Amino acid sequence: MMSLLPNETIDLLRLVTALPFFLYASYSDYKERLINAEVWFILGFFAIAYNILQFPNLSSMIAFAPSIIIFYEWFFEWDHKWVRYVLYGIAGALFIYPLFQTQDVYPFIVMFVMLLFIKLLHVGGVIRGRADVRALMTVAILQPLYPSFLGLPLFTPAYLNIVEITFPFVLLVLLYSAIAAAFYLLFLLLRNLSRVDVGFPEMFIGYRIPIERVDKEHVWLMERVDNGEHVLYVHPKPHEKEDLEKLKKIGRDRVWVQPKIPFIIYITAGLVMAYIIGNFI
Repeated sequence: MMSLLPNETIDLLRLVTALPFFLYASYSDYKERLINAEVWFILGFFAIAYNILQFPNLSSMIAFAPSIIIFYEWFFEWDHKWVRYVLYGIAGALFIYPLFQTQDVYPFIVMFVMLLFIKLLHVGGVIRGRADVRALMTVAILQPLYPSFLGLPLFTPAYLNIVEITFPFVLLVLLYSAIAAAFYLLFLLLRNLSRVDVGFPEMFIGYRIPIERVDKEHVWLMERVDNGEHVLYVHPKPHEKEDLEKLKKIGRDRVWVQPKIPFIIYITAGLVMAYIIGNFI
């Protein structure tokens, strides 16, 4: 069955709908260090609606059901763990159905695998923030295939059907997120060079500010005085007021800090880049 709207229109709607949610989540995480789960809960409903518009047939809906269960199960705190196991069991049983279908339901098979993969990244500590994981899971159900609208993206893989299976759109977003983070590190390096704040490796991952501003900004303090020695930490932890006092005593009026940039900001940048640039590999 043909989609109820042109696929290009649905892809454009996906981007136009998702962008305000991701921008709000980025702003909220940067200012408040908190993203309401309702952001992804609501956007998930839009994702479901757009998939129904694009794949309005019973086989696709059955194939889509396991991903819906996996996506929304995480939003609830179950009093009994067996409820979660039952839901995963139902999702697994439904997942078997599309494997034996002759209809083109592979987008939902890939979607389900990606949702489990993203959750495994969280369990393994690769992606720590629950909001970041939910954001990527939302992308996975929002855009199961590579988009195409208004002449975008700029690059489309030659063997698109193969790439959509081997390197789904959500992985492309994750790749661009990493590229965005790398560009920010390059920005830090150029900023430090322009201010003649030189030091290795701190000039690549942080910058110097007056010590009085440390507690007024969202930053990690990279310097400490431990056992009378001045120490630099590449992976800093939360500091105490005493740490600042010790640094003042040894004459440190400007200190190296690492900005607390929420990963959701990079994900948002990666999402926009993936829609506009596409897969150039």
